[in-house]
This record gives sequence, structure tokens and C-alpha cells, in this order.
Amino acid sequence: MYFPRKLKQDLRIIGLIPAMTCIIIGAVVFVLTGTKEALLSVAAFYIIYAGFSLWIFIRTSNQSYFAAFVWQFIFGIFIVTRPDYPLIMPLDHKISGIVVVLLLVSTVWLFYLFFTKKAKWKGREIFELASMAIEIHPDGFTERPRPAGVTTYSKDELMRFAAFLRRNLIAMPFYEDNRIVFVPVKMDDAFKYLLSREKFRQNRSWIAFDFQGNVTVNISHKDYLGYKEELSFDQLCENLGKVFIRFIEYYRKGEEDRIIYQLNELGLGITS
Repeated sequence: MYFPRKLKQDLRIIGLIPAMTCIIIGAVVFVLTGTKEALLSVAAFYIIYAGFSLWIFIRTSNQSYFAAFVWQFIFGIFIVTRPDYPLIMPLDHKISGIVVVLLLVSTVWLFYLFFTKKAKWKGREIFELASMAIEIHPDGFTERPRPAGVTTYSKDELMRFAAFLRRNLIAMPFYEDNRIVFVPVKMDDAFKYLLSREKFRQNRSWIAFDFQGNVTVNISHKDYLGYKEELSFDQLCENLGKVFIRFIEYYRKGEEDRIIYQLNELGLGITS
């Protein structure tokens, strides 16, 4: 199903930075030293970056980052130990064959997660959902948080809901004494969030659920300017709160698959 896009198109290539960095490092080392050293530098890059992916997995519990860790680590090992051109030491053919099989399996696994959008940060989907059926009406931006409604849930349900949103990269939770604050993260902002989590939160929109059932919304100026046209700010705040209230109601009923379906039904690109 097609839905008209309210957000401006994202043309940034931040997600390609690791691959571009690896290519540049390998090319520079190749020019300065030679093929063996270039391959060693590429292998070292992948193994080090695998550690970064594992760190993200620990923070998000999203399986795509664990799959990336496995693939990156095995690929780095494969580069330096492949039997036709061993850079460190040749492996026994049986062990080498196991490495190749693991590399192929992890590649299929990673591609599956990527193309099924399980590796996608879904902040853009959240803001597109919030903008549906909103009039073009510049009623004035304000950074003051706004009440967005009241709903029912237990503290334990809210904690488990937060883990679900984090695991599926829908919104990242910040835990406070009397509430949980959810911050939607777009694909192009993922690195900023991961590298400076607290600072990122200061400049982004959030949806807060306190332990009494009250929901509060704050939309940042940066995110508001991400829309093509000036939408009714009051309606946008109200809708964003309703989206998350609807999500937690689905979750409490055991219908969390409906959340993923609604987000994927928007049909946004894998990298957007």
C-alpha cells in the first residue's frame, strides 16, 4: 500500500561510512606497502569493527548486530587464513572449509535480516505514522512538552515494552526514576545516537510514559523541520502520542506483530 510521504527525502550516505573507510584504508596501505599489508589492514579493520557491532548488540539486543559481528569476525579471519593466499598461517583444509561454510551461512543470515528490515532503525516510520491525516497548518512550534493522553499498563509491562522497542530498533528507551522516555532514531542518525547517547537525546523528539499511565510528547525543532511542509504542531504531538499508546496496547494484548506490520506497511526503503 502506498502512503504519501510527509518527511523530506534523506540522501545522506552515513550508513556507508564503515565500508568506505575500509576501502580507503586498504587502498592507501596497498599504495604505500603492498598487497599483503593491504589485506592485513582490511582484515584488522573487520575484526575491530566486529567488536563495535558486538557492543551495539549488547546495547540494543537487536540480532542483526550480532549477525554483523559474526560475519565481520569470520570474514576477517578468512582473509588472513585462506589456503590459497595465507597471510599469517595456512589452516588445515577441513578447518578452512568450516570457516568458509560459517562465512556463507552468516552472509545469508545477515542478508535475511537486512532485507526483512530487522536491521533497520525505524525512526522515519514513526514520524511518518505521526504525520498521517494532519493538516498543513503552521500553528507555531514550541519546545514545551505536551500531555498526549493516559493509558493503562503495569510497570513490568512498560519495562518489557521498552525492551521490545529497543530490540526492534523502533525507539530507544531512557530509564528515569518515575518514567521511561522513548527516543525514535532514524537510520541516518543511528551513528550519532550510538556514539553519543545522552547528547543525542537532548536534540531529539521523545515520548515519555510514567509509571502512573501518563504519556507526554516532545517534538524537537530539528525533527519538525524534517517534514516537507509546516504541519499542525498540536496535531503532530497528539498523533505521536497516539502512535505509542496504540503500540503499547497492542503489546499488552500480545499483538506486537501488528506494530512491526504497521511500520513495514509504510514501504520506506531499507536504508532510509
